Amino acid sequence: MAWRGRGNRRVSDGRRGGFSRPHGGHASRGGSGNRAPAVCRYFLAGKCHYGSSCKYSHEKQETAPDEGSSSVLEATAAESQQVREQYVDFKRQIRRYGIVYDSSLPRGRDCLKIWELVVTIMSSDNRDLHQSVARDLADDDIGGLPFVAKTTQLCTALPIDETSLDVARVFLQAVTHSSLLRSLSIDAFVGTIYRTVGGTNGDRAIALFSSLSERLTEPAEPRKKVLALVVSALYEFLRRERKCLLNDDLPELLDGLEAKAAQLHGLVGTEYAATAYLDAISIHIDTMRRMLDGARGRLTNGKSTVATDSRSVGAVQSTFPLAVVIPGGNHDNDFADISKIQIFPTLGEITSDTAEYLPGTDFTLPHFLADPVRRHLDAAFRLLRHDVFGPLKEVIGSVLAQPDIANGASTSRFISGNIKAHSYGRASIQHIFIDNGLQAILSFARPPQLRKHAAAEQRRWWDESSRLEKGNLVCFVSTVGDERSFLVLVVTKKSTKESGENKNESSLVSDRLNPAVTARLASETQSNMAILSRMYVEKQEGLLIELPGLIPETFVPILENLQCMMRDGHLAFQRWILPSTNPRGGEAPTQVPPPAYARRPGFRFSLRTITQSGHPPLSVNPSAPDDSIKSDTLEAATGLDNGQSQSLLAALTREYALIQGPPGTGKSYVGVQLVRVLLDHKIQARLGPILVICYTNHALDQFLKHLLDVGIHKIIRIGGQSRAEELGGKNLRVVSRDVPKTTVENRILGQNYSELDDCLENAGHRMKPLHQARKSRLNWDSLRHFLLQHHPTIASQFQDQVQDGFTLVGGDPRWALAESWIRQITQIQSDKIFEFVEEAKGYRERINGVHDDVNRRALQQADVVGVTTTGLARNIKMLRRVGPKVIICEEAAEVLEPHVISALMPGVEHFIQIGDHKQLRPQIQNYLKFSVETAVGRAYQLDRSQFERRAVGEPGLSPLPVAQLNVQRRMRPEISQLIRRVYPNLQDHDCVSNLPLVVGMRDNLFWLTHNNPEDSRDDGSQVKSHSNPWEVAMAAALIRHLIRQGEYKATDIALLTPYTGQLQKLRAALSKHFEVFVSDRDLETLAKEGFESKVEEEESAAAGAGPRKATEKKQLVNTIRLATVDNFQGEEAKVIVVSLVRSNNNRKVGFLRTENRINVLLSRAQHGMYLIGNAETYQHVPMWADVHRQLSERGAVGTSIGLLCPRHPDTPFLCSEPGDFTIKSPEGGCALICDKRLEPCGHKCPAPCHSQRLHDAFDCMQPCPRIRLPCQHPCPKLCGQGCGPCIVKIDGVQLPCGHVLDRVECHRTLDLSTVRCSRKVDKIVPGCGHTVSVPCHTDVASKLFRCSTTCTENLECGHQCPGTCGRCRKEDDGGKVSFKHQQCSTPCGRAYGTCNHRCSKPCHEGMGCGTCSETCEVRCPHSRCNQACQKACTPCIEKCTWSCEHEGACSLPCAAPCNRLPCDRRCPNQLKCGHQCPSFCGEECPHDLCQICCTRKDQRVDLMEFKTYGEIDLEDTPIAVLGCGHFFTGETLDGLVGMASVYTADKFGKYIGLQELSGEFTPIPACPDCRVPIRQFATRRYNRVVNKAVLDETSKRFLVDGRERLAILEKGVTEVETELSQMRKTMIAAYLHLRTSTPERHKSAIVLDKETAKLRKEMDAQHQPTKRLFDAVMTFQRHDREQASLEHRINNMHISDGTTASLPVPAAVPQPVYDRQITLNAHRLQLRIQEAMLRDTFTLLSKYNDPLMPLLSLPGGSPLKRSARFLQQCEDLITSATDAKLPRLVIPTILAYARVVQLEEWYRRAVASANPQEQDADRSSATNTTKTNTDTDTNQQQRTKQDKRTATDRARHLLADALALCDSFPTGGGGQEQEDPECSYRGEVEETMRLFDGPRYETVTPEEIAAIKSAMVAGPGGIATHSGHWYTCRNGHPFAIGECGMPMQLARCPECGEAIGGQNHVTTDGTQRDLGMERA
Repeated sequence: MAWRGRGNRRVSDGRRGGFSRPHGGHASRGGSGNRAPAVCRYFLAGKCHYGSSCKYSHEKQETAPDEGSSSVLEATAAESQQVREQYVDFKRQIRRYGIVYDSSLPRGRDCLKIWELVVTIMSSDNRDLHQSVARDLADDDIGGLPFVAKTTQLCTALPIDETSLDVARVFLQAVTHSSLLRSLSIDAFVGTIYRTVGGTNGDRAIALFSSLSERLTEPAEPRKKVLALVVSALYEFLRRERKCLLNDDLPELLDGLEAKAAQLHGLVGTEYAATAYLDAISIHIDTMRRMLDGARGRLTNGKSTVATDSRSVGAVQSTFPLAVVIPGGNHDNDFADISKIQIFPTLGEITSDTAEYLPGTDFTLPHFLADPVRRHLDAAFRLLRHDVFGPLKEVIGSVLAQPDIANGASTSRFISGNIKAHSYGRASIQHIFIDNGLQAILSFARPPQLRKHAAAEQRRWWDESSRLEKGNLVCFVSTVGDERSFLVLVVTKKSTKESGENKNESSLVSDRLNPAVTARLASETQSNMAILSRMYVEKQEGLLIELPGLIPETFVPILENLQCMMRDGHLAFQRWILPSTNPRGGEAPTQVPPPAYARRPGFRFSLRTITQSGHPPLSVNPSAPDDSIKSDTLEAATGLDNGQSQSLLAALTREYALIQGPPGTGKSYVGVQLVRVLLDHKIQARLGPILVICYTNHALDQFLKHLLDVGIHKIIRIGGQSRAEELGGKNLRVVSRDVPKTTVENRILGQNYSELDDCLENAGHRMKPLHQARKSRLNWDSLRHFLLQHHPTIASQFQDQVQDGFTLVGGDPRWALAESWIRQITQIQSDKIFEFVEEAKGYRERINGVHDDVNRRALQQADVVGVTTTGLARNIKMLRRVGPKVIICEEAAEVLEPHVISALMPGVEHFIQIGDHKQLRPQIQNYLKFSVETAVGRAYQLDRSQFERRAVGEPGLSPLPVAQLNVQRRMRPEISQLIRRVYPNLQDHDCVSNLPLVVGMRDNLFWLTHNNPEDSRDDGSQVKSHSNPWEVAMAAALIRHLIRQGEYKATDIALLTPYTGQLQKLRAALSKHFEVFVSDRDLETLAKEGFESKVEEEESAAAGAGPRKATEKKQLVNTIRLATVDNFQGEEAKVIVVSLVRSNNNRKVGFLRTENRINVLLSRAQHGMYLIGNAETYQHVPMWADVHRQLSERGAVGTSIGLLCPRHPDTPFLCSEPGDFTIKSPEGGCALICDKRLEPCGHKCPAPCHSQRLHDAFDCMQPCPRIRLPCQHPCPKLCGQGCGPCIVKIDGVQLPCGHVLDRVECHRTLDLSTVRCSRKVDKIVPGCGHTVSVPCHTDVASKLFRCSTTCTENLECGHQCPGTCGRCRKEDDGGKVSFKHQQCSTPCGRAYGTCNHRCSKPCHEGMGCGTCSETCEVRCPHSRCNQACQKACTPCIEKCTWSCEHEGACSLPCAAPCNRLPCDRRCPNQLKCGHQCPSFCGEECPHDLCQICCTRKDQRVDLMEFKTYGEIDLEDTPIAVLGCGHFFTGETLDGLVGMASVYTADKFGKYIGLQELSGEFTPIPACPDCRVPIRQFATRRYNRVVNKAVLDETSKRFLVDGRERLAILEKGVTEVETELSQMRKTMIAAYLHLRTSTPERHKSAIVLDKETAKLRKEMDAQHQPTKRLFDAVMTFQRHDREQASLEHRINNMHISDGTTASLPVPAAVPQPVYDRQITLNAHRLQLRIQEAMLRDTFTLLSKYNDPLMPLLSLPGGSPLKRSARFLQQCEDLITSATDAKLPRLVIPTILAYARVVQLEEWYRRAVASANPQEQDADRSSATNTTKTNTDTDTNQQQRTKQDKRTATDRARHLLADALALCDSFPTGGGGQEQEDPECSYRGEVEETMRLFDGPRYETVTPEEIAAIKSAMVAGPGGIATHSGHWYTCRNGHPFAIGECGMPMQLARCPECGEAIGGQNHVTTDGTQRDLGMERA
């Protein structure tokens, strides 16, 4: 079938997923073939009204069984309708028995029928009804939970008979149904059901199961099934209700069940089919006992389980009485129960002096847990956790011991012992905020290696570095005094982009701030949040530490799953992987039985899918494989060799199978054949999807691609790390997009998304006090609230003294008290944030549960599911519900056992491990402490895989049988011979005997030995990695030689080394010539070892530039595979070059001393292998000695390696140094000159001997000998170049036009028509007649030619047309000529009225110039305005500089009108010339205007007497110099600028006082000569006048700019209203797109709303220029009044807004009056936007009676809550506009209020029928957010009705006020209102008022009735047939019911709200048939 799915996005990204379509779906790319149309879900439900026009399929399709059913179901419309009717019947009956008969139990037969209905519905394929049944059973309101409780009681109350057992059987069958238990979406409902079954403390459930256990007295077949159901239900119950594990009756119940199971075991004997059935019962009972032991052990700290369990291990014990160590109590994270241990280390754990408890893995040694399963899980958890966090704890411990943590250096590598880490000094919590959880921005000092680099280089370094990547774990360590703090965080965002002004954004590169990253707490506990909040508020500094490669995503899921398994007590196949837990004793079984599914009678494995054509079909009996098929027959039929055949049979016939495959033996091939055989039995054995597990993403991709190659296409890969393009469409994220969500799931998503948003919003509000506390700016309101709650006495004392608030200053003794309050407030707010975040986590889990269930359903349809071990643990909850029966683990020997344990899920029946334990073991962090290869590690053996442990065996546990592959198809025989020591039975396939020789080499296998020392210390000090520079050079030279042979592709050669240090040096050397490919795992290892930073620094120093890419393409287009030995397992190459590295006198081999690693290294090559290393260093290792011996016998060991020239094989030469390759084989051949002829020229090749590939690419460098035809010119190019056309230049070529042209290329003379004559000639243009000068080849008669003569016409503006004749003159096809002149481009040049600039726009006659966009001219002595001229200037608030000795100084800000008098005296200062200054006292001295010395004496300066400068008396009237350079007498300018308007003067004209500044607009005075405005910086005498004028002009600009922005926004609002209206029509016509489009449809409206809010804020009084200047004036005056006494200052401190209002206003600066029209109009625009969104939302939601619709993820949350907020904002605006006397703003706001009230009531009526309780609750929550849980539904409904009446009455009252305002408008002479836009509101107000008067009824005409009936019948949404009926409600309002015409659900009349409809074809009271309507 086509795979159907829908989005799989989870919430941890912080964004929401879309809702699924309710109608059909689409096929996914996951299936094979073309995408088939999805089946219409309405068709499956039996009622698709779209008919043949439906876009989805109405054909029956085979559906893969969702829950593993035995047959493929055909979902027909009739069956679906029958199931739906059964659901209605079920719901009716539980309502009856759950509510009506509360006091009595239902009858047994009735109860049985109901539960049979449940089982029938659950067994159908209608997933919607599955979830609906679960929801109804968990619903107390409709009687589901009471009915469950009564059934539980009934099962124990009925007499012992078949009926009672039938009731119990069907009841348990229902509550354990897979459709119920496997769905993650309804897990909360299922939990509620099981809680109800359990009753108080589980007593009811224990009583039920005990009663059933007692009744199972006979081993009859039905009772066997009941026993299985009882055990399964009890297990599920205990798993969900763990408190019931403490029930005292539980042990007795388990004993009884175990006895009955044992009785059945005795009856059936060893029959495979029966034992499989009973094994499941025994496993469940054993697991429950383990859960019981664990629960009671946890209660008693494990003491009851220490060596006292009777089920002890029957292995040989140590005779020495070792003491049993019981962990716990040593620190705050030390517990005996691992499920209580926090995953991440705590501060107490790190600083504890007690060694961590690490259990051994030897089962023969004593342990405080006797049960092997719990002991095994305990050891796995503790060892893995210590391996992960051990280095981190060691580093943090050493850091905490340092005296000054914060000043620790930011180093590229912080080394503690042998541990590498990055540390960043001066770290701090820069900011915290809420974004899908609590986020913190961590800032730190710039690393030293970046401090000298530019921003671009820093950005490149961070981008290329693996440091601080998203998902990395970092630690923040800080100390304050003796208090130490420690936090573990996970990086959530790494960015190098500039963060700008957004405080919630971080950046590692910034010019203003330190580097910063965003992170979240790794463990969001209450204590961690408190520490984070305290660090933030107190601005603590510390050290940020990062351990490379420590990524929680890779290990946390594993550890959490081990804890979960410890709690559940379940471990599949424990009998094969652990010592026996059989209480009856006896030896552990040695024969592994077939899988449980294969033990059914008559089951056989068919091998037809792998049988070759021409062979008869084969089958295998899993119970007797050797008897059913012969080995040679299987080999011949399948093409498998003997080892592969035996391995295939072993894997099929053993439930726990191990397959070992030496290198090259085809392990993956066998795995693929296994999958093919198993999939052939998927339906027969009910296998579900096969789960394939691999350790690495690369191995998983390879295996899945092999499956694709054999035709298996139904594959789903989990995880996003795949690099295989073929698997892109198979990813779970892609496939699940088309899986539809159910109605119940959409409801759950809607509810939880809404609640999640509310939680996060509330948490965000709680951040504000923390931000204020950090800035020490807690206002009095916040502090008062805290003091009233916690310190009421102190609060009352402050309340009496402090009214307007207070500020604490340094040195005040009360600061310590305030600090303690701030700490308490921080703790309180942190706790509140924790509660909201914790609540949000629950909502997020439920949301993820729905998405996981969608993913589960997608996986159910797959044949194969691929996942890595980490992905398995991360998705374990979902995969358990998938229920795979078969799991195949590839490369099993490389997987840590704690990872493999995750795969051993309940329900797994077949576990196949494929690997080779003789190759590499699993990788661990702490090799010395935990490796089986070290003396200390043998006690723990963490790197010993489960595969190896069971294949080899261990004390107390014999090895299991292992199937081994033994024929290798990879290596040439002499290479495979090297590993015969490891694999004595290994055989070579015939195909490897004739492998080609290595080209360019004398030997196919060689060990080049040397004595060049390694780059490591021999003084005993430890180093992490090693390198050998000589081997680097030698290996690079050898690689270059092999590549130059031209015979090998990029994937054919690989260079291996055991050390990352050598890997990095090889990469640097090879990248000069090749593109080097390094795997992800090796790159991670390099970063972890710290080599990345080191190399980048070295390269930067060498190049004198910033860091560069580590891998880049060079001149040779070849890719070399470079890898460490450990990360090359499973891969191969034709030629392998190995750099062994180690070369020392101590003969230390290092990594390559272990046989496993040597085995991997020697088994990678196919054709040839070359070892480069010191043989003396390695010969003491036995396996290396054996390799050396074999190679020495062949003569393949030496200090020189022999090369072979393929073209001159008789010329031997040896290379012993890297330089020898350049000398002896410069081009990959030999030193001889190439003797081959170059083709096709015939010249001799001059290059040294090289490969044929290079020879073919060689270009001959001789001169070309060819002669051209027919010109006979010789070719001037080189021989190796193409000749091309002859380009010899020819002079004197006569063209057809008669002109002669020189320097024409020869080949062009062959066709002169192609040569274009470019000589200029005059031609007359036809039509216009103009003469133009054009090139000779130009055809002026062509239609494409345009005359270039300048147009001489004048435009309307008076300017000449800028166009040309050809552009302005147009001639149509008929020859008619018209003119269309170009737009004028002459600059306008008109002067602006408020500045000296002129308009530079193109001529715009008839339009205003607008505002000036040039840079503002305003300036003062302190600064200049840098804004655009049209913008309002920010007033300068520096102190005014105008002062003199006579009149004193101005005490006001620079921009304020000065408050001092002008000085009329002449300036006493001397000019540079020595004469007295001619200007006024206090002005700048004009040194170039000396009346005696200057040359401008004849300039007119007195406009009253027209005197020149030389004629005036400066003592009587000094001059004033303006900024433009002109100067005049003071008397002249004083009158012109209007000094009399700001100063008072006596009768002699002397200024004696200040005049009050008027509120009228004052123009800026200008120079009388040039009209340039006078500015403050030039002439201070006129500052009072000029500053007043400039302030008026600034205010004008501010308002003009605001109005322009308001006009633009108003236009945008109109467009949004129109857009939403059009979209709404489209949405209503296509309802199916609503769910996916609604969240985005308001996007533009929301953006516009934010822009309008921004305008309101920026135009507010606080931002107006007059307010800013007024505040500055008040500040200056307050400073003048302040006294020096500190106590006096403290007593007069204020922080509230009323501070400045209380100060006296000086006469010089009047109290400003602020313009509020713009802010109020912007508020009105906001309301228009919100009204448009509300109208859109209400209209869409009320269009359909759908209970899901109100829960959609709409912007802003619940529409009723939004409408409540809207109405409140309307009232606020009405009040503000009324106060501002703006009636024309009040009226539209009142109308908007009334419209939204009407919309809300319309919506409530429309959806009341769908879910009235939910609708009422929504309204209640909108009006009363503080409602308590004790409110009853009745009170809520009453409150809702009251709110409804209040809003309606308020609307009526406001409309009456609006009508009165309309009456107040002035009217014309005829009594009519004057022409005013607002006067049109009268009609709208009156019409709106009529809407509130109630419905109006008019007689409906027959024509109208006919039209109504026609509309109801027609269309896809109408009554498709005429079988519907018409009815009337109690009040006579008509309505129709479609389909059969009989009611099946209750609703409400949209007119009056009365109940209509009915249930089960019975109408509700008051509803009657409308026969008149039907007969009309």
